[in-house]
Amino acid sequence: WGEWLPPKACGRSARLISFRLRVEAPRGLRDDTAANSVDFACSDGTVLHGQGGTRGAWGNWSSSCPPGQGICGMQTLVEAPQRSRDDTGLNSAIFFCCA
Repeated sequence: WGEWLPPKACGRSARLISFRLRVEAPRGLRDDTAANSVDFACSDGTVLHGQGGTRGAWGNWSSSCPPGQGICGMQTLVEAPQRSRDDTGLNSAIFFCCA
């Protein structure tokens, strides 16, 4: 489901160093969407704004990578298919820093 949006990137010498997710809280019997968008901060101060859905609230910014490091990996929390129940898909993410 969904569509691919155009790629975004930090400036030539900048790195991704922090992120925040927009997540909709569980809605009980109504349709849940979970993670809807993500913003990233670049080491040059630029913020890359996600173009995802508008449901939910923005979480806090993650801690920034240490100086000289950037985001180099990720781990996602994805709900397995729920068959006849409501599916959410992406529920959370962890990003890892490296030099």
